[in-house]
Amino acid sequence: MESSTNSRSKARIIVVTVFVIGFAAGALSLNLYQQLNPSSKNNGPRGGPEYLIKRLNDEVGLKSDQQDQIKQILDETQEKYRAVRKEMEPAVKGFEPKFNAVREESRNRIRALLTPEQLPKYEEMVNKHDRMREQERERSKNK
Repeated sequence: MESSTNSRSKARIIVVTVFVIGFAAGALSLNLYQQLNPSSKNNGPRGGPEYLIKRLNDEVGLKSDQQDQIKQILDETQEKYRAVRKEMEPAVKGFEPKFNAVREESRNRIRALLTPEQLPKYEEMVNKHDRMREQERERSKNK
């Protein structure tokens, strides 16, 4: 009788262990997926103001007043992008120089807010973003 009880206890422990291992594997897989796919995180849309401020803060280390000022710059930049989109028909090529001008204006305003220690980190982040945007553009051309 005691042997039967021990077997059942062992079976229960095995079932619980398998369940816990499965749960942990699922959680780790989700975490890995989110790390490899930044747009899957709940930081707002990729490239949105909240996402960009979080990235800036993580990579550059912003002060509170810098975060507020950069949020305002990014909000204004989004409005300018919307105006450019409304002005240009989606099928019309030629919107890129206008977007580049708005983007560069925004970046220059942010550069003016950063300290000399923060600026190289920001430039590295901008260069990485430009490379990613160029890769996405190349991928869309090849489709």
